[in-house]
Amino acid sequence: NAGKFTLDPRAEDVHTAIEFWLTRQVGPEVAGKIHTARSRNDQVVTDMRLFLRDQVINLVCNGLILLETLIGLADTHKSVPIPGFTHHQHAMVTTLGHVFAAMASMISRDLKRLETWYELHNVSPLGNAASFGTSFAIDRTMTAKLLGFDGPDNNSLDAITNRWEPEGDLIYAQSVLMNHCSALAETLILFSMPELRFITLADSFCTGSSMMPQKKNPDPLEVVKGKASLLHGLLLSDLSVGKSAFIGYNRDSQITKSVVMDAVRECIDVPVVLAGLLASIVVDSKTMKTWSGRGFVGATVMMEQLACQYGLPMRKAKQIIERAVKMSGNCDYVPYPAMKQALAEMGVEVPINAGDVVAMQTPQFALAAMKSYGSPGKQSMKAAGSHIRTQYKEHARWVVRKLQDKNHAKQLVVKAVDGLLKGGE
Repeated sequence: NAGKFTLDPRAEDVHTAIEFWLTRQVGPEVAGKIHTARSRNDQVVTDMRLFLRDQVINLVCNGLILLETLIGLADTHKSVPIPGFTHHQHAMVTTLGHVFAAMASMISRDLKRLETWYELHNVSPLGNAASFGTSFAIDRTMTAKLLGFDGPDNNSLDAITNRWEPEGDLIYAQSVLMNHCSALAETLILFSMPELRFITLADSFCTGSSMMPQKKNPDPLEVVKGKASLLHGLLLSDLSVGKSAFIGYNRDSQITKSVVMDAVRECIDVPVVLAGLLASIVVDSKTMKTWSGRGFVGATVMMEQLACQYGLPMRKAKQIIERAVKMSGNCDYVPYPAMKQALAEMGVEVPINAGDVVAMQTPQFALAAMKSYGSPGKQSMKAAGSHIRTQYKEHARWVVRKLQDKNHAKQLVVKAVDGLLKGGE
């Protein structure tokens, strides 16, 4: 890119081009030794392993930006009630912070999956030659150390045959990450619809229409969803190349390089874009609270209270509330007369009054009643928040360690080259 090295079009490939250039610089007797104990097969696999390793670090770094944003939003909005949904229908009360905390858990798991890729594939293929090793007495452990690998791989045929596998594992990890980003994008799109208006997206993250002057479209979020689908196709392409690999090198494995590079290019900036978009949203907590009292979202907690406070079996409590909901007419909550009638029809007498029925269906009561770990309850959110912040720190420390390992390997290379130069004087 800097124009300091021009690929010779007469050369068969980049490796030959480098050897041609060296030949012109130092002569064939010296340059001709560069390919000793080497094949393009193990060189390409090594190059790709180094490239993918760097991309994993970049992906984790970008994912950390999104994770930090989600953790902050989860804490800021931990007490803001919002209706929870199942089947796109009102279900139970939760909080906006609980929603963001769920997304943070997903992204943290995605980062762990990327880190696992690194631990699984950070072994050196250099020295495997064409597929079967070499008769030269090379020190593969030394070259692995100089390149920052954890060590050499154990079988020369394995690495060359499976030139699709590290690529496939990375595309899979990115696909899951993109699925989670797509779920976040879809949630934000729906939350920002005029029909709900839970949040408002910033103009800088929306586009207009070529015809309709009033439009404010969440295009970046829709692009994220599209990219997630693209990643699925790239993953299938890579897996399909690997499914019929005869043991040893096969030229069709070369196509996986462009596939994984496309996957990285499409995915790498998505977490950063989403983090910027999230940081700019405006939350309408008043509208969220209003919606949190509609659609019988308090019915489940009231059912549980019939069991907890009055000792009814859960099945009977559920049948009572089901009857009460059906008797509620045009209301979107259970009024006391409907509850009283449902209890009478079921032949159940409990000391519940009109004030209890109203109170049990409020968002405040529902959230205060939540006791299980992982729920939107106050104590649960506090403990879960502490846990996810610990995970964030662990991911950040992982990046620092890997960058330090890479820098240490570079220093070893410089030292080794200096030693060779001094030995030749």
